[in-house]
Amino acid sequence: MQTLDSIKEKLRGVIVDDLDANIDIRDLRDDISLYDDGLGLDSIAIINLIVLVEKKFDINFEEHEISSNIFGSIDHLSRFISSKVNIQV
Repeated sequence: MQTLDSIKEKLRGVIVDDLDANIDIRDLRDDISLYDDGLGLDSIAIINLIVLVEKKFDINFEEHEISSNIFGSIDHLSRFISSKVNIQV
């Protein structure tokens, strides 16, 4: 079982190292928006992030689960990931 903090750190690594979005890890506060008013990720970057998260965390997003709320911040996305990885058998 992964902790929320370990998920956040892994997620930060995905955003900085794998997303290719030219983002400094120091800018990745838990509450910062992933969208234009925060990190500035556009819809293409969000799609890439979904694919990367699915691979790194071995989860699958259902179509109805993809929402601006879940991708609104690292905190929201980490909590969502936690709910998926910690219930899988």
